[in-house]
Amino acid sequence: MSIAPPISPKVNLLPNPLPKTGLSSIEKLKQQIALNKKQEADKQEESDAEEILVVKDEETPVTTESFGRVWSNYLAHIEAEKKMSLWVIFRNATWEIQNDGTVVIILASQHESEMFEEERINAIPFLRKNLRNTNFDINIKVISSVAYKRAFTADEKFELMAESNPLLNDLRKLLALDLE
Repeated sequence: MSIAPPISPKVNLLPNPLPKTGLSSIEKLKQQIALNKKQEADKQEESDAEEILVVKDEETPVTTESFGRVWSNYLAHIEAEKKMSLWVIFRNATWEIQNDGTVVIILASQHESEMFEEERINAIPFLRKNLRNTNFDINIKVISSVAYKRAFTADEKFELMAESNPLLNDLRKLLALDLE
């Protein structure tokens, strides 16, 4: 007879689960997002506080050099915001500084002026902050440099074409043509 080996009691091969001591990955992510939001809010409060620190008694006068530098920065800012139509208008605009420190921006059309008026709410605070001048202001001047001539009659049409190519008059005289 053979003797069977003694049967040992069943042993649990899986270790007991460890007690939860840390946070799950989702909870960690939520905490990181909340921390990032708080840091962004703190940074915004600091930048707002810096804007308030500009004291009216210590305003920097607006010069051609300072405005040119800040205007270039503003153009880069609106280009970064993908406001390309405004960027083109402002890049092509000319400006001049008056004796009282007001800047006159010269635009080519009433439409461009209307677009600037819509952007004024963003432009003026940006320029005032970077120029360190709270009294700074902008006036718009519209100079339409393009005057369109309309030709209705045959004589008017010929005169308009002859302005762009004066040899047409010589050709008409050479061939003895009349306009009808």
